[in-house]
Amino acid sequence: MNYTTLVIGWILYFALHSALAAESVKSGIESAVGKGFRYYRLFYSTVSIVGLVALLVVNSNIPAEHFFESSGVIRYFSLMLTTFGVMLIQISFRVYRLRSFIGFAEEENKLRRSGVLDWIRHPIYAGLILVILGFFLFIPNLPTLLSCACMLIYLPIGIYLEEKKMVKAFGQAYLDYRKEVPAIIPSISKFRNA
Repeated sequence: MNYTTLVIGWILYFALHSALAAESVKSGIESAVGKGFRYYRLFYSTVSIVGLVALLVVNSNIPAEHFFESSGVIRYFSLMLTTFGVMLIQISFRVYRLRSFIGFAEEENKLRRSGVLDWIRHPIYAGLILVILGFFLFIPNLPTLLSCACMLIYLPIGIYLEEKKMVKAFGQAYLDYRKEVPAIIPSISKFRNA
């Protein structure tokens, strides 16, 4: 029962996350709240963070045996993956501006291609993949495997929905960018040309 609750929790979380990010939902809320809509991004970020923390608490409270011993090299590797993931996310916020991403400042409506975005289109998702893999290696049990699987299954959906919005917002400029820059794994030819 705990595993079912955990998986249903992740499904509901991602459904809510995607719904609140949908332009049609945002337009409806903007019509309903008027000037208060300037706080929408902060509301969205708060809901996302609270939901994520709640699911991680549920995950950690399900007793389960580890699949393998997470010590020594595996423990260091898990910490290394997580560290690189967090660093990649942090580097992303040099381009995205953390204050506007969270909702404390207005978002600029422009196509960004500088910094890490010249290497990959979705550096935050790439960082999350590293963090997710590190999380599983650090706590290799069934609840963590289910949580990681749910997150990894959702990422392509999240990328698809985000790219759909970007194409709508920036048209051909984004389509050209998408042809030139990979989604989450940097091109080897980029490294050679750097």
